[in-house]
Amino acid sequence: MDQVISTVSIIATIVASSASLGYWLTSKFKDVGLRFEALELRLKALEMRMANLEKGLFAYNEAMLRVLEAKGVLTATEALLLFRALKAVVPSATSKYYTKEVEKRLRELLDKNPEEYTMADVEELKKIADLMLDEYMVSRREELLEYQARLRVAAQIIKILFVEPKILRGEAVLKPGAAKKESQHA
Repeated sequence: MDQVISTVSIIATIVASSASLGYWLTSKFKDVGLRFEALELRLKALEMRMANLEKGLFAYNEAMLRVLEAKGVLTATEALLLFRALKAVVPSATSKYYTKEVEKRLRELLDKNPEEYTMADVEELKKIADLMLDEYMVSRREELLEYQARLRVAAQIIKILFVEPKILRGEAVLKPGAAKKESQHA
């Protein structure tokens, strides 16, 4: 009988210890969970601030390009030289985001007659820059990070020097091929 009482008291001690350990661990995991939630909220806030900073930098960059264009410092000649330089150093394609098809399309856009650029082309260049940035995040290829920044500047230059003047003159700035379809219907 003493053995049964001894065994029961040992089991009761183990159960009590396990229960208190479980309670303690639960409270600690709850604290860790709350800390992760707080960290997640801070990271989301930081992400939003970074996105705002990025937009602000591009807006400022565009404003500075407009000033240079208004002063005659940034002209079509400089833009063409920039496009040639960009074409000479187009990064080689990889397989995840920046594919061979995207590289080919980038080269086609850089070869295009500047007077034929449209807002759709500007947006496409920005999308290609986004794909390069996505590829950089996976591969850490520095040349993609550097090139996508230059490509964004080139897209802004195209917009300022070649597309917006057509809009201000009242010309339709259509997607490639849309002008042909419109003239066929007339």
